[in-house]
Amino acid sequence: MNTVPTTQFQLESRSDLRTLRLGQALAKLLEPGDVVAMTGSLGAGKTQLVRGIAVGLDVSENLVSSPTFVLMNEYPGRLPVVHIDAYRLADMEELDTIGWSPELLEEAVTLVEWADRIEAELPRDYLKIDLEHIAENTRELHFTGHGRWAQRLGEAERTLTAALKTVSCPVCKRTVEQDVASFPFCSSRCRMVDLNKWFTEDYRISRPAEEQDFDDHF
Repeated sequence: MNTVPTTQFQLESRSDLRTLRLGQALAKLLEPGDVVAMTGSLGAGKTQLVRGIAVGLDVSENLVSSPTFVLMNEYPGRLPVVHIDAYRLADMEELDTIGWSPELLEEAVTLVEWADRIEAELPRDYLKIDLEHIAENTRELHFTGHGRWAQRLGEAERTLTAALKTVSCPVCKRTVEQDVASFPFCSSRCRMVDLNKWFTEDYRISRPAEEQDFDDHF
């Protein structure tokens, strides 16, 4: 069990877009060898956060899905991304069979869902994120820095707090403050443009829907 000193902070996300935004902001701070360990119940937002991190590392969003049935996926990006879902892990020996090793961790950014199931195998230095479903559209994210991440957490808090205050309008890409009535759109016009694209089928789902998308869409 990891017993090194830790430090903590927490943030609140009130939509799946904000959870995605947090992941993208966190990606800016990640380096080869970093491990981000996520815990939380079904629907807490783990997979959405993974998508945000991966997209922030220039991974195509079309590639990112829950690896529940294959346990591990690898994605090419600005940094290699290893995505592990420990939910169906039978035992620690099975972790070895999917390629978990110090060499794997050194070369990539490793994102672990259901990390509490392999906590004893996590390295000394890692960022833990506990996601809690506290209301229909609200999630609390608790960040804990282990090892060297304890010293990096201050920068992470500043970066992620700033990311929650603004988003890019999905239509025109202008920066939108969170207190704007049309948020996450910059205006009612952009909101209607976006809605019309769905009605006219200009927007399409990029991949087949999966069970996990409905269980863990925040």
